[in-house]
Amino acid sequence: MGKQLDGAWELLSGQPLPEGARDIKILSGGNFMFAAYDTATGKPLYAAGGTCVLEGSAYTEHMDFASDKLAALIGKDQSFTVKLGADTFTQTGTLTNGKPLSEVWKRLSD
Repeated sequence: MGKQLDGAWELLSGQPLPEGARDIKILSGGNFMFAAYDTATGKPLYAAGGTCVLEGSAYTEHMDFASDKLAALIGKDQSFTVKLGADTFTQTGTLTNGKPLSEVWKRLSD
């Protein structure tokens, strides 16, 4: 996977999260994992992960595991277009369940 996406990212926009929720994505060496949680209680809202490939601006995530809310995506490839900024990336596409997705992620500092 492209090293330029390796790291920890926080969702800025694209998913309707409840107030006080946070969504973090970690990309490393062709693997990804994301989890959203309530910052007040620490309770998870959803999580998923698997393998990923970046070829130019074409980005594919293969879901190996997911919480109940996303379980229908397990075993399926989700294809996106990625646009990389200085410390952000935008991920757009349509999930295999038909849901359109357009997310903006910001790199977390070390």
